[in-house]
Amino acid sequence: MSMSIALMGLNAAQAAINNTSNNIANAGTIGYRGGRTEFGDIFTSSPYAPTNTQSGNGTELLGVRRSFQQGALSSTGNTLDLAIQGSGFFTLQNGEGDMSYTRAGAFGLDAGGHIVNSSGDMLMTLPVAQNGAGLGGAAPQLSALQVPMYSGTSEATASVEMAVNLASGDALSATPFSPSDPASYASSTPIEMFDGDGQPMDATVYFALTQVPGATAPETLYTPYVVVDGTTLVDPAGQTLGFDADGAQLTPSAPLNLTLPDGAAFTLDLGGSTLGAGGFAVTRYAHDGETSEMLTGLEVDADGVIWASYGDQQAKALGMVAMANFNNPEGLRPIGSAAFSATSDSGAALFGGANSKGMGSLRSAALESSNIDLTQQMVDLITSQRNYQASAKALETSSSLAQTIINMRG
Repeated sequence: MSMSIALMGLNAAQAAINNTSNNIANAGTIGYRGGRTEFGDIFTSSPYAPTNTQSGNGTELLGVRRSFQQGALSSTGNTLDLAIQGSGFFTLQNGEGDMSYTRAGAFGLDAGGHIVNSSGDMLMTLPVAQNGAGLGGAAPQLSALQVPMYSGTSEATASVEMAVNLASGDALSATPFSPSDPASYASSTPIEMFDGDGQPMDATVYFALTQVPGATAPETLYTPYVVVDGTTLVDPAGQTLGFDADGAQLTPSAPLNLTLPDGAAFTLDLGGSTLGAGGFAVTRYAHDGETSEMLTGLEVDADGVIWASYGDQQAKALGMVAMANFNNPEGLRPIGSAAFSATSDSGAALFGGANSKGMGSLRSAALESSNIDLTQQMVDLITSQRNYQASAKALETSSSLAQTIINMRG
């Protein structure tokens, strides 16, 4: 019996050493929750045996209890690195739809725009209103947030309104118009235009001086040309831009009706242009084209609301980090990568946002370290080693006693 008890002591000490070694190995693992071994004595006896003569039958491992005390926070500078200050877990979903819970908040974007950890598990979020306020409901609506890379819709430019000031004293165009021949036009300016995909087009408006004031014709006339992606567009009606002797624009005619290289109709309205002293200048410009704005930044506030910025648009609230808590966190089952799954002992997950329903707050650009105290682990390791040595000595003693009995001669 003593040998069996000593063997149980060896196994118990080995289990404690294994657990302590695992804690030490994961001292640098983000979000790791340390565990401690808990043992119970084994005591069996006959109900008719006197209780004061029983010494017990060894020990057994009752379980490894996880510690969910707060770990230290460290800044990283990465916006999607998240740390929880207080209670709660991040909620994750893998590719098979299985849910897990973790305190390790090292996240980033995958190719599809989902917020994921290094294992590819997606961060779950709750819906929010445009102002970032959480949307209540009887049941939480969890979803894997996908950050759009672009915002807005694209519209091809179909019309341009532009007013310019043309310099009096321009020289007549000496040659037929050609974008590559500066002698064939007086002034030019690039203009902003978008195609149907929202991509910028290479577009320039040229003004060729075709008539200067004379005795019989006091008007100054310019012929506008629009060159788009290397193609010169000319109004089929031959409309010109004219000014009287005082430099005022002649009664504006209808906008120039042009056809873009892709066959789409395009109009150019030059109403409001002037002729006077000073150099060439564009005094007004507007067009009806639109392009989608690219993602320029992400922010996560203390309530876990994820805000996305696109160009110069106002930041948009995309979702709220879904945090989970449990009636009995110590009942969670470790599944690796500092993550846990719910069990009947832990109870069902209770979801909510940060700073609500007993959840802690979130800190962006920070990570929570493991909650391992290395000094304590070294003390535990020494204690377990001593227990192992003592159990080994007890086993050796029991073996010696047995050998002594075997060697006895009658």
